[in-house]
Amino acid sequence: MAVLQNAGAFIIDPARMLVIVASILVSVGFLMAWKKYDKPWLVYAHLVFVLSPLFSVLLSVNCSLGMVQGLMAWCSLALAKAVLFVLPPMMALSFVAGTVVIPKLYRRSAKRFVSSIFSRVCKKTGVAAELFIIDSARLVAYATGKSVFISVGMFEQLSSKELEAVFLHELYHVCARSSWNKFSGAFVRMFSPVAWFAKGNVDVEEQKADAFAAQVQGTARFVKGAQEKMRRE
Repeated sequence: MAVLQNAGAFIIDPARMLVIVASILVSVGFLMAWKKYDKPWLVYAHLVFVLSPLFSVLLSVNCSLGMVQGLMAWCSLALAKAVLFVLPPMMALSFVAGTVVIPKLYRRSAKRFVSSIFSRVCKKTGVAAELFIIDSARLVAYATGKSVFISVGMFEQLSSKELEAVFLHELYHVCARSSWNKFSGAFVRMFSPVAWFAKGNVDVEEQKADAFAAQVQGTARFVKGAQEKMRRE
């Protein structure tokens, strides 16, 4: 009963409820802005505001449930503090894993590679990036951070113009920081249920990357040719 009484007192407090409602509305506003502008800091701002009411509630509810009256009591404030001590480290570890550990693992599983085609398109677009080759016959290409990864199979099965189109596609992702945006979205969804209602526009990003490659090459023929070969695999 003490738990319910304290929770009820918190809920009917106009000032506290106003803060909670305001925090939720601001968090939704940041989420909508992130969907429109694709700026990672917006989704992190959303996370701060969406979690604020949770912490406020946990720290405000203070009750005791006596297992042995007068001798042993359990306090929800202890649980609140436990959540506050556990959740931030979990978030920090997830962030470090996504931004430092995983990219390093990607680079260790591949080898730096020098390609005249890649060097040429980097110079042409003004995008600074590193190329890594994956020892696989499968047609694979992706970018993370400022690193572009491409499989041996791409060099074996694609023409030079199709390779150029693939490099341009991935350089767009490097320039647009697509991997950072995707990670930020996935990271925030781990801790914010509201963020699940605003999934990233992956298809839109891919279309923009294709359009960039076609614009630089002056034709979409090579982009489509590379895509067709990758779909047939």
